[in-house]
Amino acid sequence: MTKLVGILNVTPDSFSDGGRHFSKDDAIAGIHTLIAQGADIIDIGAESTRPGAAVLTPNEEWARLDVLLEALPEGPMYSLDTRHAANARRALMVPGAGIGWINDVSGFDAAMVNTVKYADCKLVLMHSLSVPADKNVVLPESADVLQVLIEFAREKLAMFTEAGIAKERVIFDPGLGFGKTLAQSMAIVQGVERLREAGLPLFIGHSRKSFLAQVDSDKDKATLEVSRWLIGKNVEYLRVHDVAAHKGLV
Repeated sequence: MTKLVGILNVTPDSFSDGGRHFSKDDAIAGIHTLIAQGADIIDIGAESTRPGAAVLTPNEEWARLDVLLEALPEGPMYSLDTRHAANARRALMVPGAGIGWINDVSGFDAAMVNTVKYADCKLVLMHSLSVPADKNVVLPESADVLQVLIEFAREKLAMFTEAGIAKERVIFDPGLGFGKTLAQSMAIVQGVERLREAGLPLFIGHSRKSFLAQVDSDKDKATLEVSRWLIGKNVEYLRVHDVAAHKGLV
């Protein structure tokens, strides 16, 4: 059954909800809301990856996370959305925080692999060409985007295996909007079953993204329509802003 990953951005500049949960109290309130709505996992991010977003140093990112991670409510599984190995290490060591996933939008460099290889956590591997996303840095229009993603996932899986990381820990995110044109992101959604060739559970982050304008001018309606499609294709994880609206679909 498809599980819902609720989004909690502890940022002032994320594209959809920047600033809404920037303070500790607002973040905790947002987490309680996601729990009440039925989120299976809560994905916490402190660095915006939208086009044009400010790039943070590891210490700047950690300053947004430190106090919050020590106060996370018990109950749900938490995912930390970070590309900084130092912060993944710090978060995994916070007593009682319950960080069970590391979601690395930059695709796990050697430092991150070394950080997580002995940890007891799932790893969300995302394909991207740049972080933050840059609409001018995309795959060629002539590329077979699904084949590119399959090959990327296989290469990374081989790297994980060499490092002693079990395949069962890895989840694949094709990175809609990261290094893809609007048409390519839609092609990934339409051809999502082909990604099964990578042999990994799938994690799709489509919520409120620009490519959804091809579906409906209302991004929330478009998100739900695409979610129905993905659920019908048995995608394991959907990363969404509006968990409550999705509960009736899963």
